[in-house]
Amino acid sequence: MNRHEELCPHCRAKAGLDTGHTTEAEATMPDLPETPTPIRVHTADRPPFDCTLHPDGTLTAVLGGEVRRNALTFADMCERNWAGAHFELNPPPRTEPAAEPTAAAVQDAIPINA
Repeated sequence: MNRHEELCPHCRAKAGLDTGHTTEAEATMPDLPETPTPIRVHTADRPPFDCTLHPDGTLTAVLGGEVRRNALTFADMCERNWAGAHFELNPPPRTEPAAEPTAAAVQDAIPINA
Protein backbone atom coordinates (compact mmCIF):
# COMPACT_ATOMS: atom_id res chain seq x y z
CA MET A 1 0.00 0.00 0.00
CA ASN A 2 1.48 3.36 -1.00
CA ARG A 3 1.36 6.57 1.02
CA HIS A 4 -1.67 7.89 -0.84
CA GLU A 5 -3.68 4.72 -0.24
CA GLU A 6 -2.86 4.93 3.46
CA LEU A 7 -4.14 8.51 3.76
CA CYS A 8 -6.98 8.80 1.21
CA PRO A 9 -10.34 7.95 2.81
CA HIS A 10 -11.82 6.94 -0.55
CA CYS A 11 -9.00 4.56 -1.44
CA ARG A 12 -9.01 3.14 2.10
CA ALA A 13 -12.75 2.49 1.83
CA LYS A 14 -12.34 0.92 -1.60
CA ALA A 15 -9.72 -1.44 -0.17
CA GLY A 16 -12.04 -2.28 2.75
CA LEU A 17 -9.90 -0.57 5.38
CA ASP A 18 -12.56 1.95 6.44
CA THR A 19 -15.84 0.15 7.00
CA GLY A 20 -17.86 3.28 7.81
CA HIS A 21 -17.58 4.67 4.28
CA THR A 22 -19.22 3.24 1.19
CA THR A 23 -17.91 3.69 -2.35
CA GLU A 24 -20.76 2.22 -4.39
CA ALA A 25 -22.01 5.64 -5.52
CA GLU A 26 -18.49 6.89 -6.21
CA ALA A 27 -17.65 4.06 -8.56
CA THR A 28 -20.32 5.19 -11.01
CA MET A 29 -19.92 8.12 -13.34
CA PRO A 30 -21.61 11.18 -11.81
CA ASP A 31 -24.16 13.19 -13.77
CA LEU A 32 -23.03 16.47 -15.28
CA PRO A 33 -23.52 19.29 -12.78
CA GLU A 34 -25.61 22.42 -13.30
CA THR A 35 -22.70 24.63 -12.25
CA PRO A 36 -18.91 24.10 -12.48
CA THR A 37 -18.09 21.60 -9.74
CA PRO A 38 -14.72 20.61 -8.27
CA ILE A 39 -14.05 16.87 -8.46
CA ARG A 40 -11.21 14.63 -7.30
CA VAL A 41 -10.44 11.62 -9.46
CA HIS A 42 -9.03 8.55 -7.70
CA THR A 43 -7.30 5.96 -9.88
CA ALA A 44 -5.39 2.88 -8.79
CA ASP A 45 -2.07 3.80 -10.41
CA ARG A 46 -1.89 7.58 -9.89
CA PRO A 47 -2.26 10.06 -7.06
CA PRO A 48 -5.62 11.85 -6.82
CA PHE A 49 -6.24 14.49 -9.47
CA ASP A 50 -8.26 17.62 -8.75
CA CYS A 51 -10.14 19.34 -11.57
CA THR A 52 -13.39 21.13 -12.32
CA LEU A 53 -16.26 19.46 -14.17
CA HIS A 54 -18.37 21.90 -16.20
CA PRO A 55 -22.04 21.53 -17.22
CA ASP A 56 -21.08 20.94 -20.87
CA GLY A 57 -18.83 18.01 -19.90
CA THR A 58 -15.53 19.84 -20.29
CA LEU A 59 -12.81 19.65 -17.68
CA THR A 60 -10.43 22.32 -16.42
CA ALA A 61 -7.53 21.99 -14.01
CA VAL A 62 -4.84 24.22 -12.57
CA LEU A 63 -1.50 23.01 -13.90
CA GLY A 64 1.67 24.98 -13.36
CA GLY A 65 -0.35 27.84 -11.89
CA GLU A 66 -2.49 28.19 -15.03
CA VAL A 67 -6.06 27.07 -15.67
CA ARG A 68 -5.97 24.57 -18.53
CA ARG A 69 -8.90 23.02 -20.43
CA ASN A 70 -8.70 19.30 -21.23
CA ALA A 71 -9.09 18.50 -24.93
CA LEU A 72 -11.17 15.42 -24.01
CA THR A 73 -14.60 15.57 -22.40
CA PHE A 74 -15.45 13.98 -19.09
CA ALA A 75 -17.14 11.05 -20.88
CA ASP A 76 -14.02 10.53 -23.04
CA MET A 77 -11.77 10.52 -19.97
CA CYS A 78 -14.05 8.01 -18.22
CA GLU A 79 -13.79 5.68 -21.21
CA ARG A 80 -10.01 6.00 -21.48
CA ASN A 81 -7.74 7.11 -18.65
CA TRP A 82 -10.34 7.02 -15.90
CA ALA A 83 -11.87 3.60 -16.55
CA GLY A 84 -12.34 2.08 -13.09
CA ALA A 85 -11.74 5.41 -11.31
CA HIS A 86 -13.97 6.73 -8.59
CA PHE A 87 -14.93 10.38 -8.21
CA GLU A 88 -15.29 12.63 -5.21
CA LEU A 89 -17.59 15.61 -5.81
CA ASN A 90 -16.84 18.86 -3.97
CA PRO A 91 -13.84 17.34 -2.19
CA PRO A 92 -12.39 18.93 0.93
CA PRO A 93 -8.92 20.49 0.64
CA ARG A 94 -6.16 17.91 0.50
CA THR A 95 -4.42 16.97 3.70
CA GLU A 96 -1.21 15.74 2.13
CA PRO A 97 1.78 15.53 4.47
CA ALA A 98 4.28 18.33 4.09
CA ALA A 99 7.18 17.54 1.81
CA GLU A 100 10.40 16.67 3.57
CA PRO A 101 12.97 19.46 3.42
CA THR A 102 15.75 18.86 0.96
CA ALA A 103 19.32 19.99 1.20
CA ALA A 104 20.09 23.21 -0.60
CA ALA A 105 22.19 22.83 -3.72
CA VAL A 106 25.61 24.33 -3.12
CA GLN A 107 28.28 24.83 -5.72
CA ASP A 108 31.57 26.65 -5.45
CA ALA A 109 32.15 29.45 -7.86
CA ILE A 110 33.70 28.28 -11.10
CA PRO A 111 37.01 30.08 -11.63
CA ILE A 112 37.21 31.85 -14.95
CA ASN A 113 40.67 32.50 -16.36
CA ALA A 114 40.67 35.90 -17.93
